[in-house]
Amino acid sequence: MKVIVDTMNALHMTGILPPEMAGMDVPGLVQHLSQGRWANSQVVLVCDGCIPSGQRAIKRGGISTVYAGVGREADDLIEELIERSHAPTGLLVISSDRRIIKSARRRRCHSMSSAAFLRSLIHDHERTTSRGKPRQDHGRPQGKVSQKSVDEWRTRFGLDDDDLAEFKALAQDAVPSPPPPASAPEPQSQSAEPEQANQPFPEALIAEAMRLLDEHQP
Repeated sequence: MKVIVDTMNALHMTGILPPEMAGMDVPGLVQHLSQGRWANSQVVLVCDGCIPSGQRAIKRGGISTVYAGVGREADDLIEELIERSHAPTGLLVISSDRRIIKSARRRRCHSMSSAAFLRSLIHDHERTTSRGKPRQDHGRPQGKVSQKSVDEWRTRFGLDDDDLAEFKALAQDAVPSPPPPASAPEPQSQSAEPEQANQPFPEALIAEAMRLLDEHQP
């Protein structure tokens, strides 16, 4: 499955990760993803702004990072990727941002909340560090996924019976969902760097992000 993650939306969620995982940064997120069920998917972590000084874009297996650029938000780039996808029903978009969810539903992508995504990381971490012990997290993640996704995730993401029961709870009113009703355009927020924010993304950046999503692991 091809996965787009609203990275900072996920990392800024509070009250979900246990102490040993709290405060995770982008490299830490890549590390956790590469050790769990997401490792066999093409996952693009879309980040705000530019790569932090002293760091570089990360590529580990099918997991990659892409930065929106100076003065740009990940939301804008994610929307562009959703709109340009040739197979949007094969995309899983991870975010709890209403704007991103609306864009994903309009193109009939699958979607998962950032909370549910983080819980999947917790479950994988528990398997790695506490094999054989009872699961400590029995909370129900928020968001909706399709029954088709549940069945696919059983095999592709290695869900056990506990995970499957948890994700099946999300399967009612399945996604992809009908496009949302038309609404008045939302007011544009003022950007600290309006010149960059109003410019189209470089075609090379879009092409690279799309290539990473389409890339097949050996």
